[in-house]
Amino acid sequence: MIELSARVKTMTSSPTLKLVQIKKQLQSQGKVILDFGAGEPDFSTPDNIKNAGIEAIRSNFTKYTPTSGIAELKKAIRASYLAEQGVEAKDSQIVVSPGSKYGLFILLQAVVNPGDEVIVPLPYWVSYPEMVKFCGGSVIHADHLQSQPRFELTAASYISRFSPRTRAVIVNSPSNPTGKVMSSMQLAELIAFFHQKNVLIIVDDCYRKIMYADEAYPSPLALLPGAREQVAVVSSLSKTYAMTGWRLGYSITSESLAAAMTKIQEHSTSNPCSISQKAAVEALSGDQGAVRSMVEEYRRRRDYFARRVDEIGHIPYALPDGAFYFFADFSHYIQKKKFQDDNQLAMDILEKLNIILVPGSAFGAPNHLRISYATSLQDIREGLGKLETYLKS
Repeated sequence: MIELSARVKTMTSSPTLKLVQIKKQLQSQGKVILDFGAGEPDFSTPDNIKNAGIEAIRSNFTKYTPTSGIAELKKAIRASYLAEQGVEAKDSQIVVSPGSKYGLFILLQAVVNPGDEVIVPLPYWVSYPEMVKFCGGSVIHADHLQSQPRFELTAASYISRFSPRTRAVIVNSPSNPTGKVMSSMQLAELIAFFHQKNVLIIVDDCYRKIMYADEAYPSPLALLPGAREQVAVVSSLSKTYAMTGWRLGYSITSESLAAAMTKIQEHSTSNPCSISQKAAVEALSGDQGAVRSMVEEYRRRRDYFARRVDEIGHIPYALPDGAFYFFADFSHYIQKKKFQDDNQLAMDILEKLNIILVPGSAFGAPNHLRISYATSLQDIREGLGKLETYLKS
């Protein structure tokens, strides 16, 4: 039997992707599943974007492209950031990748050496620790679980974890799983501190257009212009434009780091999908009406969710500022039902109610559950009704 590498032995499977497999397996058995575990929009990709992809196929735009992305897409990315955040990037600073997850992966590969430390938020998106460990780095947690207000994203939580071995910090705003947004003041304080320490600041902003507050999204590349060389933004079209299956993301960073990421991509994926890139041009530069409609629908669902969770009672949470997740503390019901932990509660709910919820332990937060409202209001009503009956029984 072939011996596996030490690197891959340290990795665990993605809990969220495992739930997708469980859902498909249960559906194949004829069961009707209410999925509150999904990390993807329930909307279809808007027609104008789909048509751009179809046109790319019809016009035979199906060959290799430049490794870091086609010029037309980079132009659209530059225009988008300039209009939204007042930041003018260069083509040489942009790397388009097959998904923002892969963009983050090669970014960490380009900067993290064995023994380096990377500070990640707690709760964290499930892939952050695994990516850092794959690079040979150590994961250090910026703890937002204990913060008041609940889950507040603060600069102090990162700064307090700095050490001489700190190589990079990852900020996820809006956050998956909490939906919280780091304020401009906190983000500026964080960037200023780690800029002085020559530490890379990575901002994962793939939910930045799914926000419910009236304030503009704080621009990590514009807050401290003098620190821009040490800030890397990793972004995605998957959530904003309901393009999860198109697998396209992009990074904006320093020219030297972008060149290093491009080298890694050259020898791994060659280039992003040509068809998806053409669709992405339309997504970024075309009509944004569908995005606004989706965000308003998410807002309605969030507000309904909050009212119903309040009615159920004994489930502390923080109202999400963005993204499409509720992250809530189910300690009361875990104890009431004499379960060992959140994993046992989530599995019992799946077995008895055919409802998928993600255990908080997957995000480093025991006794919590992540509940996605990227599903229809009808399913949300039905699911919360069943959940209330179950929890109060």
